[in-house]
Amino acid sequence: MNHHYVPQFLLRRWCNDAGKIQSFKIVRGRVACRATTPEYTGFEKRLYAVFAKLSGIDEDHIEKKLFGPIDSDGAVALSKIELDGVLNEDEHIAWTFFLSSLLARQPSMLAALRTQGMAMMKRYLADGDAALPAGWPPSEQWLEARHPGLIEAHSLSSWLARIILRNPMVDRFAALHWWVKVFKPEAPKLLLSDMPLYWDGGLNTGKFYIQIPIAPDRIFFGTESTETEATLNALPGAELIRRVNLATLATSSGRIWGIDPKEGSAFIEANQEIVGTDRPAIANFAALLEVGSQAATGGAGTD
Repeated sequence: MNHHYVPQFLLRRWCNDAGKIQSFKIVRGRVACRATTPEYTGFEKRLYAVFAKLSGIDEDHIEKKLFGPIDSDGAVALSKIELDGVLNEDEHIAWTFFLSSLLARQPSMLAALRTQGMAMMKRYLADGDAALPAGWPPSEQWLEARHPGLIEAHSLSSWLARIILRNPMVDRFAALHWWVKVFKPEAPKLLLSDMPLYWDGGLNTGKFYIQIPIAPDRIFFGTESTETEATLNALPGAELIRRVNLATLATSSGRIWGIDPKEGSAFIEANQEIVGTDRPAIANFAALLEVGSQAATGGAGTD
């Protein structure tokens, strides 16, 4: 099963009339480009897979039950944002959670949950073993014998959902003014990164903003102040696109998408030294694992 860490509905917005998106990758200092469909790019095999079938959980549970609804509801909300429509409360929440999910679904986060998250879960199980009757097996041993894969399934499916919902950035995203900038057809085309969400301006400056390229000719912004919005709007279209594309390269781990193979390849090759230089590190997300563990065990901060 191909599990997408970049939502397919977002990738489809870069498709040409043949339904193909251009996928760029730097190979030995040169940019390789191939046309593909959204179904076959922006994924890792079994990225969200869990195996706990004895408990009724299959390996596609997270892809279908968590990210599927988040992406579907997010696509509906984005369509209204693009039309300058007023979101109702459910749509506002849906888009906020979609923004948060772009952080949580990254392969680096899943790797942390399978290592740090699993270690934390086993530690909490061991902490409770002191209360077991004499002669009973340790909780981890008992669970693995009777419900193989359940600890990993819980670490991924339960904590991942809580990380999305309780991410400290969620409230910041929700409070921003959301708007879309559309560029003229003759303008350069926007690129999409394997980490689509970018933020800047400083969390505590009053100038915080976020951006996501949502099509070759448009970008979503969330701005904290009218001054920041005015500054972004005042930039000439080509210059704003250049800056956004540079940010896209900086947050990418190496996979980038676009609609124009020649234009995209030329821009990436000319600026390949900045690819990955501003990518959020998993260390920045480490505290989210503690949030998930507290919520899962009824600890402090679960109100």
